[in-house]
Amino acid sequence: MRILILLAIGLLLYVIFRNLYRKIKNERQIEQAEKMVRCEQCGLHLLEQEAIQKNQHYFCTTEHLEAYQQQK
Repeated sequence: MRILILLAIGLLLYVIFRNLYRKIKNERQIEQAEKMVRCEQCGLHLLEQEAIQKNQHYFCTTEHLEAYQQQK
């Protein structure tokens, strides 16, 4: 009887720690997500750190930045 109780306690502890580990792992993945922005000229979505920013507008290439400026 004691063995069954110890096995049940062990299984319960395993399930609790496994769920805690999954929650921590998911929170880390959410924190690492990067912001995506849209090119004003062609509509391509790219990472904010890779985009060219000008007056709160984002562009994927310098050619699109120049074309956008010429349209204005």
